[in-house]
Amino acid sequence: MIKVLMYHRVVDDRALSLSSWLCLHSSDFRRHLELIEKYGMTPITLHDYRLVLQGELQLPKKPIIITFDDGYLDTYEVAYPILQEFGMKAVVFVLGDRNIKTNYWDEPHGFAPAPLMEGHHIVELHAAGFEIGSHSMTHPKLTETPHDQMWDEISRSRMMLEILLNALVRSFSYPYGLVNSIVEQVVIEAGYTNACAVYTGPPTFSARPFEIRRIEMRNSTGPLAFSTKLLTPYPYYSWLRWKAGKMLSNSVGGVLNSSRQILNERT
Repeated sequence: MIKVLMYHRVVDDRALSLSSWLCLHSSDFRRHLELIEKYGMTPITLHDYRLVLQGELQLPKKPIIITFDDGYLDTYEVAYPILQEFGMKAVVFVLGDRNIKTNYWDEPHGFAPAPLMEGHHIVELHAAGFEIGSHSMTHPKLTETPHDQMWDEISRSRMMLEILLNALVRSFSYPYGLVNSIVEQVVIEAGYTNACAVYTGPPTFSARPFEIRRIEMRNSTGPLAFSTKLLTPYPYYSWLRWKAGKMLSNSVGGVLNSSRQILNERT
């Protein structure tokens, strides 16, 4: 089973890594890659997997996919050199609007402003064999976005990135991991061949190509936790927790609705 890992930022600043779950320290990231190498796993891209399906590439014995969301500058400055040391590559999801320079969407949640990659950084990653995917134009909550704007966010981001790279862009990542059937359909119609979620989607990698479940890497994901997520059926565990949470939420919602109905009838 192919597991898909999701990172946001890799930083050299230890204080920053301790203060934000988004920021994994570079030494911890290096240890992650050492463990991937130790366990004989080979990082591939989503594009590589498409080539496998087309019979143009052979799948390695233990494939794994490393992804980065948002396109932070430290993905280029810190994570990229470490990946190069190990001869590994990743999928990097970036915004189509190149006028957005910082992570403005993180600020309401208390995260410090952080610069994003410039176009030439993205081009260099692509030239080095990394896959560049779209993360929308401006990072909105697509499930709350009007349809016309949603279409623009999804389709125009692909076109803008293809112009930048002079290459096809076929992978998408839902901002905030938010997706429903309408958003998914727009992604399909916009010409993508796969899309990554976070907490939703089935545990099996190939079951739903437009809702690929990923394993989130936080600042607290040390070697033991990383090995556990790598070597156990962790996607099934997280999927079962997600399903249980949904069932509990629906059950509580049903009880509350019934209680309201009884109160209304009595008054």
